[in-house]
Amino acid sequence: MSAVDVLALRPFERRHLQRTLAWANDLEFARLLDRRRPIDADEHERWFSSLADRPDQLHLAIELDPDARHVGNVWLADIDRRHRKAEVRIIIGEREHLGRGVGSRALDLMARHAFETLRVHRVYAYVLAFNPRARRAFEKAGFLLEGTLRDDLWDGTQFTDTFVLGRVSGPSET
Repeated sequence: MSAVDVLALRPFERRHLQRTLAWANDLEFARLLDRRRPIDADEHERWFSSLADRPDQLHLAIELDPDARHVGNVWLADIDRRHRKAEVRIIIGEREHLGRGVGSRALDLMARHAFETLRVHRVYAYVLAFNPRARRAFEKAGFLLEGTLRDDLWDGTQFTDTFVLGRVSGPSET
């Protein structure tokens, strides 16, 4: 991210679909997201159409201004209003922006939005052990390691650990 780029989280819209589908079907990203099969355009369209009826999810596009370049997505899943918690997930799909602070900034903005607007008390994430870049991004955004789910997932050849990271709202965020 350069000095002229400003990161913004914007509502996920139809204009974000094409890039999102390409990222979802990228083999490297699919592995990092534990996705096992390609997604076709019709399935992707049905998913997008269902978002308006999903009060337990909030999807936002990560864009860089001044040109509103769509570089990734961040979303809340399993929003639990009773217990005031939600899982946060992220993908930085444009590789030239990996390792440049875009993910950690987007995660921080999403956590603040969850705390301040949605009144969530806790956000958490599951990060696969073979994805240290994602773990660093969450930690830079104020998430703490809460535990390790040992041998949690099977990839077809071996088990891998999953890290649980979380962030709770502080006095300035509630």
